[in-house]
Amino acid sequence: MRHYIYLLILVMSQTVMGQMFDPPPLNPDPMLAGTPVMESATAAVPSRPENTGGVLPPMQRFKKPLVAREKTRVAVLGYHNFSETKPVTEMLLRTSELRSQMEAIRNSPYSVISMQEFLEWRFGTRLLPEECILITLDDGWKSVYTDAYPIFKEYGYPFHLFLYTDYLHGKGESMNHDMIREMLQNGASIGSHSHTHPYPSDWNKHRALGEDAYYEFIDKEIGESKVKLDKLFGTVNTYCYPGGFNDQEMLSRLPSYGYVAAFTVIPGKATSTEIPFQIHRYMVFGTDPSIFNNAMDFSVAEVGSAISTGSQPGTLPKNTAKPPFAVTPQPDSTVSCTIPAITAQLSSVPGINMSTVRMRVSSFGHVRPTINTAERTVTWTPPCRIYMPNISVHLTWETTDGAKGHAEWSFSIDRSVTAE
Repeated sequence: MRHYIYLLILVMSQTVMGQMFDPPPLNPDPMLAGTPVMESATAAVPSRPENTGGVLPPMQRFKKPLVAREKTRVAVLGYHNFSETKPVTEMLLRTSELRSQMEAIRNSPYSVISMQEFLEWRFGTRLLPEECILITLDDGWKSVYTDAYPIFKEYGYPFHLFLYTDYLHGKGESMNHDMIREMLQNGASIGSHSHTHPYPSDWNKHRALGEDAYYEFIDKEIGESKVKLDKLFGTVNTYCYPGGFNDQEMLSRLPSYGYVAAFTVIPGKATSTEIPFQIHRYMVFGTDPSIFNNAMDFSVAEVGSAISTGSQPGTLPKNTAKPPFAVTPQPDSTVSCTIPAITAQLSSVPGINMSTVRMRVSSFGHVRPTINTAERTVTWTPPCRIYMPNISVHLTWETTDGAKGHAEWSFSIDRSVTAE
């Protein structure tokens, strides 16, 4: 089951959450002198190490002119483990495939930015080109040092390591401290990925022990991991949720530890209004190359992989044709259920080949619906509560004579209801 199936993302109102959680403005990074920075910085944040090694200066990396802050979108890439010989898995990508992807970025019009540049842009002290890429790597696998690091260094790309502190012992497949320190001198920066990398079942087990026990667990996993990384490598200020799992208790606690941003595993382009503690990322799995392709596609508006051609994320233009078959929830309806079953009855489509049916759902991207070939029905139920106010559904298929078809519709979620 995919790594991000267990996620529980709290996507709330961007305006409200932005007011609640926006940290103070960031100071510009002195290592990036020559790149226009907006004048409003007041709070100190750590800069990158003085020795930037083979990383190109920002004006050489930026392929396009700087634009107004609200026009920039950033595709945040997330990687894990690498090998050229071990079996490919969701978490393990071929080293040669990583090189091919970095080459694709070099041949693209997009600029690779550092985490420092990303944060300064997000909090209003820097301008960037219209389309940018940010590279992140989770956990602390040794292959990041042996396989990925030489490639990033060769291409001159900065990269950000999300490390969980219980995995930094240098034994087995984990990196040791010296490897990390070397990379810090050559384009890397660091964020926390918790202490022991707990999954949803671990969080829920501690929540069941009561509020005090749960906050104590949060303090250990999220707070103490930062303290340890600070001592080992210098101040860190970013966090990445293991498995994407986050809740209100974590969100309320993050600023007190000194974090200014946290990243999820929900795909979608980051914008200037991105909730700072729920930033989208494209997790690049070894078994699904389409994820990288989606990240590199800036031609559509996305919020959490919400393919949206309407005026708001998850909506469609008013003149969008209704599906020529029965669907639920009905087009343009408002539903009170926050985990609604999405269905389509395709028996009226002549000659449809049910094995070719594909479904995309805004905020979730490509999903794997249950397909009943005999009854010609497609059904998919979200794995968690939907917090986006608008949801669009996109179906594609082929018929036995090779013709292609598609249908799409959108509906709204009544956000006043409580979780089931």
